[in-house]
Amino acid sequence: MDSGISSPTSHHADPLYFAVCDDRSFIRALFHQWVEANLPCRMVQVSHPQELRASDTSFRLVFVSTRISSTEGRILPKHCSGDPIVFDDNFTPLTAVWWIERGAKGLLDFRDGPDDWLHCVNQVLDGRLSQTPSAKSAIDANDSKRGLQLLSRREMQVAQLLVRGNSAEQVAKRLGTTEGTIKNQRKAIYQKLKIVRATQLAWAMGNGVPGSR
Repeated sequence: MDSGISSPTSHHADPLYFAVCDDRSFIRALFHQWVEANLPCRMVQVSHPQELRASDTSFRLVFVSTRISSTEGRILPKHCSGDPIVFDDNFTPLTAVWWIERGAKGLLDFRDGPDDWLHCVNQVLDGRLSQTPSAKSAIDANDSKRGLQLLSRREMQVAQLLVRGNSAEQVAKRLGTTEGTIKNQRKAIYQKLKIVRATQLAWAMGNGVPGSR
């Protein structure tokens, strides 16, 4: 695809290895079309950042979907190379800031186009923090005193697993703790997000405020 993007600066001339942490085929196709086809880089797709621990490849950037739960508040596991760039189809003010606070060097929003994505990627390669316009607007609109910002790292991890349909028992097994502990954390999450039932959780995590129903 000819996106009209100018060639990257000379210090990016050598091929770089980027990892894409998302197992969906259309995501791989999008990254190939929007990034790999326009930069001197090679993409490696994995399902989860944990898989990068076993890789001998030194990654310059690691693109991580917001669908993937972070590891104990970290976007990437320890000793994993590369700067993390997080992507989503709709960053909200609270979720955008939450990922930045956990070390994301860049945010890519699907509402923005390939030009915006490449600009963000090149900014991160130059050692700067960057976001595509929609993600930047979300950060600028953030109110840090409510919603997701009130959750601890562990509570956010639990909330991410719950919102994907996991039961308290399944979350406990996934995180290596007891079902009772997860239920207590779930109660705390509901209180901080000002919701009363599981069906409100997805809405609350997307907006940071309680739903009306």
